[in-house]
Amino acid sequence: MVRAAEPLTERERAIHALSRLAYGPRPGEVERVLALGVDRWVESQLAPAGIEDAAVERLLAGAPALAMTPAQLRAEFLEAERPENPTPEQRRELQRRKNEPRVQLLRSVLQRAVLSERQALEILTDLWRNHFNVSYTKGGPIEVFLPDWDRSVIRAHALGGFGALLAASAQHPAMLIYLDNAVSRRPATPAELAAIGRRVQRRTGSAERAEEEMELARQKGLNENYARELMELHTLGADNGYSQDDVVAVAEAFTGWTVRRNEGVFEFRNDMHVPGDKRVLGRVIPGDAADGAREGRAILELLAASAGTARFLARKLACRLIRDDPPPEAVEAGAAAYLESQGDIRALAGAIVASPAFWARDSFRAKFKTPFEFVVSALRATGAAVENPDAVLAALREMGQPIYLCDPPTGYADTAEAWLDPGVLAARWQFALDLAEGRIRGARVPPDFHADLQGVAPTDWWRRLAEKLLPAGCSESTQAALRAAGAEFLDAGPPGRRRQLAPRLLGLVLGSPEFQQQ
Repeated sequence: MVRAAEPLTERERAIHALSRLAYGPRPGEVERVLALGVDRWVESQLAPAGIEDAAVERLLAGAPALAMTPAQLRAEFLEAERPENPTPEQRRELQRRKNEPRVQLLRSVLQRAVLSERQALEILTDLWRNHFNVSYTKGGPIEVFLPDWDRSVIRAHALGGFGALLAASAQHPAMLIYLDNAVSRRPATPAELAAIGRRVQRRTGSAERAEEEMELARQKGLNENYARELMELHTLGADNGYSQDDVVAVAEAFTGWTVRRNEGVFEFRNDMHVPGDKRVLGRVIPGDAADGAREGRAILELLAASAGTARFLARKLACRLIRDDPPPEAVEAGAAAYLESQGDIRALAGAIVASPAFWARDSFRAKFKTPFEFVVSALRATGAAVENPDAVLAALREMGQPIYLCDPPTGYADTAEAWLDPGVLAARWQFALDLAEGRIRGARVPPDFHADLQGVAPTDWWRRLAEKLLPAGCSESTQAALRAAGAEFLDAGPPGRRRQLAPRLLGLVLGSPEFQQQ
């Protein structure tokens, strides 16, 4: 029996590193990490620019929308000339073309996670994708902005400076639209309301219509959504030293941060801005009549440099990389590294990985996989070829974690309690069996995956598959269940049924409690 205080063996360290800084091992990868050295592998993953990624480069070559600007996407995919009386086939083609940027983005997120050699970058990209959540559920113009958001905001800064990531997110049309800051403005003055009424009455001749337009103008004004989420979700964390007055002041500072119509780029409009000084977290942010956007930039710098932000981000990364209840000393080490490096994400992640808590035995297999982590790890563990990810993406919808479709700004949760739902677990088991038995269109376990079962008695196949897919081992109850399932399957039909035994056992191992752990 292994004691909780006993250090991880070198093999366990390799398995642990591959479960935290990667989406689990591919066939033979534990041995490759051991041959390189666990610490060297970790170091290389936190410096991904030095890692070749040929499979992902080939993937991107076939997805041109991922490299386009929003303006290019609109021109190429959304503004195609529409026939005067389109046939049903033409309408379907127009819709297919309109959906193509979304299709390419969602496929790429999944395929990168499965195929990329830069696994730590994929893990951190997924973390920030949820931290700065935006979603297709917002509808409207956000559709055209998400490929650029994923590339130029999330992925570009995932292991860089948090201040740069925060600033890029604040100025991107996807975030400005998703959290409604694009329409946040100073309230209209009485003189402006009167001018609107006169203009409408001259145009329409209707005093009633003029009053309606004036009432609409009165209702347009300050929107606090972005300001609140900026502090609660993006930087300081909930109830961490700020008040409703701070939320209002931040919202006022960001009035005028909007999107230039028809061009899809950030612009600051002074005519929408609330002028004057703002008081935020006890500090006065001077108003700037010449450059009102400077107030928002100053607030972003203030928040990024805050000790509260350092602790909040350190805890989030420690929760992702260590366990759901990370030890305070690991969080403090991460926060100290963040502040000392002036917000460097690589330094923050490196400090957490270097902490004793990361390598402690009670952190080993202590996390429960999200649906996305489960699906990606199953595809990697089996070496599955994912030629068309659409059926896998549909399975993620069934499990409750579709990519870029999380409506609340919180993003998807990273803790076990959010995913320990019987319905979701049933969907996982079905996916495991469907993948193993070849029923998922576009995702195929290679025929040679079971080659090493040759020469092994069928009654022991479960053991070989468990060793392969559960390198950290499995419980006696899981072993008994796999053994019994194999024996029952062999006894229940003609000898020819033996061909179906290995896929069935593979599905059961993928659906086992141990495979849900990381």
